[in-house]
Amino acid sequence: MCNQISDRIQLIQARPLVPTVKERTVEDIGEIGNILIKQLVAQDDKRPRTQQTTLGVSSLGGCRRQAWHTIRGDVAENNNLLRLASIMGTAIHKAIEDAFPFGEYEKEIRVEVDNLPIGNVDLYIPHLKAVVDWKTTVVRNLVKFPTTQQRWQVQVYGYLLERVGKRVETVTLVAIPRDSDERSIKVHTEPYDESVALEALAWLDDVKQRTEPPAPERPVNFCKHYCKFYGIQCGGIE
Repeated sequence: MCNQISDRIQLIQARPLVPTVKERTVEDIGEIGNILIKQLVAQDDKRPRTQQTTLGVSSLGGCRRQAWHTIRGDVAENNNLLRLASIMGTAIHKAIEDAFPFGEYEKEIRVEVDNLPIGNVDLYIPHLKAVVDWKTTVVRNLVKFPTTQQRWQVQVYGYLLERVGKRVETVTLVAIPRDSDERSIKVHTEPYDESVALEALAWLDDVKQRTEPPAPERPVNFCKHYCKFYGIQCGGIE
């Protein structure tokens, strides 16, 4: 019996040490995380909105420098963008789109009007003559909701829809925090106002007419993670 126990101990000691589950997780999380992001980004790259190179309505009121480069058709040089937040936003938009039935609601309407930025309207409710735009965010940013940029965006959607024959009376923004629950959803509704849309389009005209790039409007730490023109074309605000 003693010999059997001794042989068993020697066998166990000769085996290579197997990392615990916790150790394997710590060692492998980088590789697995990179695999996840690679697959999500590859899928997102196939989306028409991701492939769109012209300036969209959502950019109105944003960074003038970024809009200026986009209008000029400058080549993006920053390949190290952080995209998970936008990918999660896309997934939430898709879940919402699938939840609304066809017929009573018009979903994901692409609106193209000559000499105006392309609009991708999340939701139009014909019997209410209402435009709705979903905004994924985080709780700490709700205090700034809605921003001028967000209000301009949904008002211009109304303006575009009016141009193609759809009546609009109200525009609504719905903020959906990714890091909370239903109780944190925030809704802002206001009457459709053509003058607000024209204010946004005047901002765009100003950017188009500039022969020199506008000054950077975002700090470096933001630009290097979220602006495709960060680098030689724009270094952000130091």
